[in-house]
Amino acid sequence: MKSLSVNKATIVSEEPRSQSVLPIKRRRFLCSAVPDTAMLCPVRRPDDGGSSGEAISVYTNHFRVDIDDATINQYDVEIVIVDSNGKSRPARKDERWETMQRIAKEKKNFPLNTTTRPRETVRIIETLFKQRARNDLVCVRNQFYNRNQILDDLLDGRGMAKGFYQALFLTRCGPTLNVNLTFTCFYMPLNFVDFACKYLRKDITTNFTEYEAKVFKKLIRDLLIETEHTGRTIRYKFRGFGRPANQLMFARGRVVEESADTLEQISVAEYFEQQYNRKLTYPHLPCIDATNGISKRANWLPMELVKLVEWQRSLKPLDATQRARVSNKSIIKPWERYNQIMSIMQARDFETDIHLKDLNIRVHKNEMLEIKARLLASPNIQYRHRQDQGEAIEHVNVGKWRISNRFYTTPDINNWGIIYFGYTPDQQVDGILKQFVSQLPGLLKRKGIIPRTKLTLTIKAARKEDIENALTEASRKRWQLAIVILNTNSDQVYDYVKQLGNQQLGLRTQCIDLEALRNNINQLNMYVDNLSQKINGKLGGINSVVNIKLALSRSSREDIFMFFGADVTHSTCSTDRPSIAAVVGSRDPTNTLYAARLCEQYPKKGRCSVEIIKELDRMVADLLEVFARTCGGRLPNKIVFYRDGVDEGQYQKVLDNEVNKIKNACRLVYGDRPLPKLTFIVVKKRHNTRFFLYDGKQTMNVQAGTVIDQNITHPSQFDFYLCSQAAIMGTSRPTLYHVLHDDIGFSSDDVQQLTYWLCHTDMRCTKSVSIPSPVHYAHLAAYGSRSLNFDDDRVTDNVDDDGDDEQLESYSLDDITTKLMVLDPKVANDMWFI
Repeated sequence: MKSLSVNKATIVSEEPRSQSVLPIKRRRFLCSAVPDTAMLCPVRRPDDGGSSGEAISVYTNHFRVDIDDATINQYDVEIVIVDSNGKSRPARKDERWETMQRIAKEKKNFPLNTTTRPRETVRIIETLFKQRARNDLVCVRNQFYNRNQILDDLLDGRGMAKGFYQALFLTRCGPTLNVNLTFTCFYMPLNFVDFACKYLRKDITTNFTEYEAKVFKKLIRDLLIETEHTGRTIRYKFRGFGRPANQLMFARGRVVEESADTLEQISVAEYFEQQYNRKLTYPHLPCIDATNGISKRANWLPMELVKLVEWQRSLKPLDATQRARVSNKSIIKPWERYNQIMSIMQARDFETDIHLKDLNIRVHKNEMLEIKARLLASPNIQYRHRQDQGEAIEHVNVGKWRISNRFYTTPDINNWGIIYFGYTPDQQVDGILKQFVSQLPGLLKRKGIIPRTKLTLTIKAARKEDIENALTEASRKRWQLAIVILNTNSDQVYDYVKQLGNQQLGLRTQCIDLEALRNNINQLNMYVDNLSQKINGKLGGINSVVNIKLALSRSSREDIFMFFGADVTHSTCSTDRPSIAAVVGSRDPTNTLYAARLCEQYPKKGRCSVEIIKELDRMVADLLEVFARTCGGRLPNKIVFYRDGVDEGQYQKVLDNEVNKIKNACRLVYGDRPLPKLTFIVVKKRHNTRFFLYDGKQTMNVQAGTVIDQNITHPSQFDFYLCSQAAIMGTSRPTLYHVLHDDIGFSSDDVQQLTYWLCHTDMRCTKSVSIPSPVHYAHLAAYGSRSLNFDDDRVTDNVDDDGDDEQLESYSLDDITTKLMVLDPKVANDMWFI
């Protein structure tokens, strides 16, 4: 791998795409609005790694790979497509690849013999590992599934498959092969009628309305389907629904001299009965409008003669019951995961793989890598003594602690109440409500929250006008908090409560599900312990304090830190599905209270990828001003920014754009004052690296506070793995942190200890969470924004509804529309999202 020669040979193909080639499923042509740049470089590791903490040894699901030195030729090929009118255009990605495959088959000495697209050097080597597996297994990117397995039925036309993930990484100890278990939902190869009945959970053969067809069309757009009535299998792409088969008429025959009016009109049902001797059982069901190949001509197919192509991945969300079923299957104990991964490695039989032999590639598959790790010290958690006699310390034990004292700061409640929305309470529900109303004030007092007025209960139906009237009256009476108990199956009630409270009335609300209250009525102490943490945070109180500066080896009393967290719901966006960017920033000297800002971003037309937060400078500037107002006019001199929702391929775009936006915001707010130093860290939860602890008898999860910055980390850049949480079920998932920019000049020890301690500052719980609280809050704010209503002036573009795969040829950031999502000023800077 030391030498790589690249021959800049160019091959131009002007042959149009053959219509006889069996069509393959093509991904939508998706552009990015963010240009490729390379203005800033990711920082290098400042040292050889950290040294603080207890040194331990762990196993990881990486396997060492030996690769002999070799010269690998890479070919750059330019392909032009010429249409029937003689006009040429650059070929799209899949057209390029398909043309290359055809040329490779026709030319004996053509230097191309792989079946996956080559990337950079590591990806080229990785393709060799895939070749043998692709012959026997279903391949979805770097995931492989046994095609002979029976899918675990999710009862809606989808099933869950179990497979394994495999990828090659270049690490500090050389190339490694990362192998992990994976679970994915696929559409089951059902007859289309059966599939529709399962997916919609109704018998469509008796009633299938136009509205249901329209909604169903959006859900399954571009699904691959196939027919066999002609004696051979023909694949199509689903585009939509038409009229019923016994009503959809077309002109049979093609006679140029005659007009269509003189041709015989025949229904689709009659045609299939005459042509294929297939009398339809459900001629009243709408026909399927399907496309074949690159032709956009409609192919009208009776629904009952169509079936789904097998092994198509489903990315649609699961309902609560399905999520529980998937979780039961996918939560795997560490010793089980270890054993199953080792079984996969033994079955892979790399020694006899002819593709690996060509470069003499060898995999050490008999054991996972054993690597160095360290166990970091936990912080002390500061509370207020029960008798108000100063501070009290709670000690962390196995990643969690108990509250035996009062919250650090608490407000007095001068005006509040409980509102019940739902069905008319029966005797049991009435008893639950009365017990909760009578005990809640006393339980809150134990934590230091002092109610000054009697708690009242209002019972209302879950009708829109009743909800609006009750909350408006609470706002008129200047309630500090409305505790809302919901007894309804409709999510719209919760959403409307949040819209009124956070957007229109400026009323703090704490929603409680009646079923959860019913299940915990006999253990209200524990239930209110958790509930009180959210209540105190929303009212502006501080539950506990962690002295962050004690995590640093070099810190000054003059240092003022501000912590940011940012998350984006999804980078791919359109007018009818905008991405939501959430940015939160600390707003008090203890770095415990946070304020959030939200922004929608979407293209003016079509669908594209926006990997950055376009309005980050405005959002950061606003949060800096909030910090100054609540901290006596002082501004931070050190900013630590944690950014979630970034894939590895997007690091450079985020680094170049967002770091500059943050610094521009600081220039705007600070004016002539010295600018703060900035550290920018990407937080990544979605990866496949796992760690195991072995005590000589049993394979276990690693403990909370385990950090790894050796062996399998980046060869030169500043990254580390940290498992900050204690696993409750299954195998613990560490978080990967990648420091992209560092003006502060953190050492490995300092940034690791700081990050770990920030995981202990989450206001919602008394345990160390898996990611630092600012980035967790950003995730909660982005998630909570789904209940709010900001799209009143957004024009929905229908480009995604016409079945057309074509998008605009290019996008720029000027094509991206943004909209800051403004909350009522009375709650905008509160922690409404916890």
